[in-house]
Amino acid sequence: MFTLITIFGVSFLFCFFLTPLARGLATRYRLVDRPDGERKLQARPTPTAGGLVVLLSGCASIVVLLLVPSPLGDFVRGHGTGHWQLLLGAVLLSAVGVVDDYRRLRGRHKLLGQLLAIGVVLSSGLEVRSIRLCDWTIELGVLCVPFTIFWLLGAINALNLLDGMDGLLGSVGLIISLAIAAMAVVNNQWVAACVALALAGALLGFLNYNLPPASIFLGDTGSMLIGLVIGVLGIQSFLKGPATIALATPVAFLTIPILDTTAAIVRRKLTGRSIYTTDRGHLHHCLLRKGFTNQRVLVRVASLCLVTVLGALLSLAYYNDLLAILSSLMVIGILIGTKLFGYAEWLLIKQRFVSFARLLLHRARGQAPQLPPAFAESDPH
Repeated sequence: MFTLITIFGVSFLFCFFLTPLARGLATRYRLVDRPDGERKLQARPTPTAGGLVVLLSGCASIVVLLLVPSPLGDFVRGHGTGHWQLLLGAVLLSAVGVVDDYRRLRGRHKLLGQLLAIGVVLSSGLEVRSIRLCDWTIELGVLCVPFTIFWLLGAINALNLLDGMDGLLGSVGLIISLAIAAMAVVNNQWVAACVALALAGALLGFLNYNLPPASIFLGDTGSMLIGLVIGVLGIQSFLKGPATIALATPVAFLTIPILDTTAAIVRRKLTGRSIYTTDRGHLHHCLLRKGFTNQRVLVRVASLCLVTVLGALLSLAYYNDLLAILSSLMVIGILIGTKLFGYAEWLLIKQRFVSFARLLLHRARGQAPQLPPAFAESDPH
């Protein structure tokens, strides 16, 4: 445990002292996010080199672990070979993020870069062959690789989309990575625990400069990096057998990012827009419009994330996946029921479902229905 705490502390110190240097260099070389009066409302151009500092700090703490003699260091040296692919994938994805932060990439180009990084990670043999939910186990068979790609791609983009407010992704990422570290220790996944604590320490050090008002951002470099690492650790830390993942727990950990991303996809598709378009309908935007300050939004989102994480940890302690599922449903129900977030998307789904049901009913009766505009445009009849 002392070695694990050391990893966390070394990563924190590296990030704490390197971030001001990175902030100055990013400003000098114009790696900044400029306000546009619509989505980017910061007062002045803000450096976006935070992701690079998080990557360097996490790597530095692992290097210290490998160089300093210790039982855990010896274990990592002997069992951490597959994590070199994670490092290479993280570097590749960070390079894509830097290009995107400096000169905006098109959605399809960014997706291609993400798939390349995921392909490098999968070359280590990482895959999910079966998933377990409560007492049911589903063998994925030929779908094991597509499912693993889908999981990692979802984690990358869910956390990327969540990064829209000072300190938000750093706080959520810190909570999730600490919880993953605890889960990994319980499941004797020591290498995953080391990587999770290295990420957590770096994020805590970075938050000293990223809390409102932020003087530096993670950028797409940092948000995609955090998503990749958490996605990989979410597989490694929750294994319940040979390549079998207990699905309820990692999904509970990622409830807030998954909900935000799902709502964005529903909102854009059902209003006829591309899923790559940007808008101001994310969780933090909705809470800000309700009159909450940045600090209060941060506290509320972090608190909801803690609820789902604690539910997931309790599900592990009591061997009951229902606790993780209930914690996720409770958070989703609170947000939608109070109309803080997700209510508009729920109404869109309800309206589309009712319209589709009426269409089927009219066709069954052989009548010509009066279709809503969305259906009138797409219906061949």
